[in-house]
Amino acid sequence: MVAQNKRFLAAVAALAWWAAASGLVVQAAPAPAAGDTTPDGKLADLWENLIHYIRIGQEEAAPSFAKALLDAGASPTELYRLSVETPGSLATLARGRNLKGMKDLVSQLLKIVEEGYRTERSDPDQIKESIALLAGSQRAYLRGRGRLIVSGEYAVPQLLRKLEEPTVTNILREKIMVVLPMLGKDAVLPLSAAMATKNPQLRQVIANTLGRIEYPHAAPALKELYDRKDLQPATRRIVRAALVACAGGDTKILDKPVAQLYYELALRFYYRAESLAPDERSDQANVWYYDEDLQGLIHKPVPRQIFCDIYAMRTARRTLAHDPKFYPAVSLWLAANLKREIDLPDGATDPTRTPAEPPAKFYVLAAGSKYQQDILARALHDRDWMVAVRTIEALGGTAGAESLVQPVVGGAQPLVEALSSSNRVVRYWAAVSLATALPKKRFPGHELVLPILNGAMRQTGQKTALVIAQNQERRNELKAAMRAMGYEVTDFAEPTKGLTSARSSGDVDVAILSDDPDPMVGAGMIRRDPLLATLPIVITAQTERFQAMAKSDPRIRLVPPAAKGQDLSDAVTAVVQASAGAPLTAEDATAWAVRAADAVRKIGLTQNTVYDVTRCRGALIAAVGDSRKEVKVAASHALATLPGPHAQRAIAKLAVDSTADDAVRVEALHALTESVRKYGNSLADEHAQAIVDIVAKGSGEVRMAAAQLLGSLSLPSEMVKQLIVDHGGNGM
Repeated sequence: MVAQNKRFLAAVAALAWWAAASGLVVQAAPAPAAGDTTPDGKLADLWENLIHYIRIGQEEAAPSFAKALLDAGASPTELYRLSVETPGSLATLARGRNLKGMKDLVSQLLKIVEEGYRTERSDPDQIKESIALLAGSQRAYLRGRGRLIVSGEYAVPQLLRKLEEPTVTNILREKIMVVLPMLGKDAVLPLSAAMATKNPQLRQVIANTLGRIEYPHAAPALKELYDRKDLQPATRRIVRAALVACAGGDTKILDKPVAQLYYELALRFYYRAESLAPDERSDQANVWYYDEDLQGLIHKPVPRQIFCDIYAMRTARRTLAHDPKFYPAVSLWLAANLKREIDLPDGATDPTRTPAEPPAKFYVLAAGSKYQQDILARALHDRDWMVAVRTIEALGGTAGAESLVQPVVGGAQPLVEALSSSNRVVRYWAAVSLATALPKKRFPGHELVLPILNGAMRQTGQKTALVIAQNQERRNELKAAMRAMGYEVTDFAEPTKGLTSARSSGDVDVAILSDDPDPMVGAGMIRRDPLLATLPIVITAQTERFQAMAKSDPRIRLVPPAAKGQDLSDAVTAVVQASAGAPLTAEDATAWAVRAADAVRKIGLTQNTVYDVTRCRGALIAAVGDSRKEVKVAASHALATLPGPHAQRAIAKLAVDSTADDAVRVEALHALTESVRKYGNSLADEHAQAIVDIVAKGSGEVRMAAAQLLGSLSLPSEMVKQLIVDHGGNGM
C-alpha cells in the first residue's frame, strides 16, 4: 500500500510538472481564434483529469488539477464548453467541494463556468453567425446546430425572425425547422409566447415544433390556439397533433377546458415542478413576452428564485382570462404573488413589476377572508411558513370573528388549524388574530388561544429543550450536550412530569427522549397533547419501530442511543429547522411578548366570554417582573384588566420599585389606577404606604402619577391626614 501511494504521488508530481512545463500554471492559455470556442487540448486534459480524480475521491490529485485550471487563465467560454462536452461533469465538480482543500477551488471554477454559460448562450452575434452556418456545408451545419442548441431559448427570437424574412432561402428555412425542436424544453416557454403571432405560417411552425418537443407545459398555449374559431383547417390539424403529442397521445386533452390546463400549469409552477425549474447554472431566468407591433418575442431576465412564482402568477391570470369564475386561480395568484416577494433575494429587483404596482399585501387585503383562508390552508398544508404568516397578518386585519373561524371548502378551518402549527410564529399570529377578533361564541380550538399567548409572553429568544431520561448519568450527558448548543434545559426522569412542565412554562423548542423510559410512550403523549402535538422530537433509539415512526412523522429524528455530540447536534438542528423554522431573535421575542400582552388586555377590556383571561394571570405577573421595559409596561396594562389582589399587587410591586425606570413606573402607576377604579383597592398595606411615601417624598411624573392613584385608593383617613400634617405646606 505504501509503495502504491508513492507511485501515485510520483504520478501526481509528474502531472503537475507537466502542467507547469506546458505553461499552464504560470501562463495564460493563448486566446482562441476568432469565432473559435473550442478549448485547446491542454485545458481539456486538465479538465478531464480533474473530473476523474474527483470521481475516485483522490484528495491529493484533485486540488492540483483544479489549481492548474485556474492558473491557466482559461476563459469562461472555454471552461463552459468543457463542461458541456463532458456530460455530468458539473455535478461531479460540485461534489468535489466535499474533498479536502477543494471547497474554494470548486466554487471559483463553477463561477467561471456560470459566466461562460451566460456569455456563450446569449451572445446575439454568435447566434446570428450560428444561424448562417446552418446553410453551409455539413460540417458548418453541425457546428451551427451545436451552438444553437447551447444557446437554447436565447436563439428562439432570431430563429423565428429569420423564418419570417422574405429573402430566407428554402434550405435555411428547412434547416431552422429541423433545429428548432432540438432546442428542447428550453424553447417551450418562448415558443408558447410566440404562439400569439398573427403570421399563420409561423404559427404552424411553432405548433409543429412544440409537438415534436412533446413537453406538457406547451399544452395550454396549444389548446388556446386550437379553440380559436378563426383557425385555418391546416393549422388546426397541426395544432391538434401537437396538442395530443404534448399530452402523451391522450386525445382527451382536446375536450379539456383551456382554463383548467392553465390552472394545472400554474400549480406546477407554484410547486416548482422539476421539469419547469430554470437552469441552475445561472442566477437569472427569462420571462418571455410577445408583442408583434413592437419587438416581437422578447425576454426579461429575473432572479432565478422568483421565476416559478412569476410564471405561476401569469398562468393563473390566463386561467381567469378564460374563465373568470375559476376561483381557485385567484387564491393561487395571490399566494404566488406573496411568494414572489418572499423569494426575491435581498438587494435584487423584479423587472416584471411596474413602479406603480402595489405590494402583494395590497391584493391579499383586498381579496377578503374567503381567499385569505384559501391561501392559508394551502400554506399550512405546504408548511410554507412565510406565506402563512403574511396571510394571517392580512386575515387578522380584515376579517371579523365569524370569518376567521369560517370553514373553507372541505370543512377545514385554516386559522384554527394554525393554532397547532409546528411553526411558533404561525401559532402566535393565529392566536393573536383569534384573540383580538373577540368572537362571540366558542369555536373548536378556542381553548388553545390563551396558552399560546402565555407562551408568547414568556418568550425571550432563548432556545429551550425538554430532556427526558430515566438514567441520571445519561440525563446529565444530554443536558450538557443541549446546553453546549445554546439551549436552556429542563430535565425529568419520566414524561408525565416533563410534559406538565412544558405546558406550564410555555413554548419548548425540542424534546429529547432517551431510550429509557420507552420513548414510544413519551412521543405518544406529546402527539396527543393539543399544546405540544407539533413539538419536534429527537429520540435516542434506532430500532425498527422507531424508524417506522420517524418515517411517518417528519417532526421526529433518530440518533444512536449513546449520541451526545455532533450526531445529536445535527439531528436537533435539522428537526427544529424543518418543523418550526428559524428560532426567534431577542428583538422578535420581545415584540411577541408585547403583542401577546396587548391581545390579553383587549380581551380583558371587553370582558369577552369566550376566553377566560384569568388563565393568563401567572404569565402576566411573570412578565411584569421581566427585565425588558416594553414587556413590563404591556404586562402591567394587561393585568389592569384582570380581577383579584394578585394582579394589583404585581403591578404595585413594579410601581413602587425605586430601582425601576421612571417611565416604566409611571406606566405601572397608571395601570394600577385603572385596576383600582375597576375592581377596588386590593393592595397590601405595605404597597399602600409605599404609594403615600411616593406622593409625600417623590418627584416629577412618578409623584404625579402616584397622586392620581392615591385618590382612587380610598385609604384610611389616618394615612391621608398624616400626609397633610407632615407635607401639607402653607409655611407652618
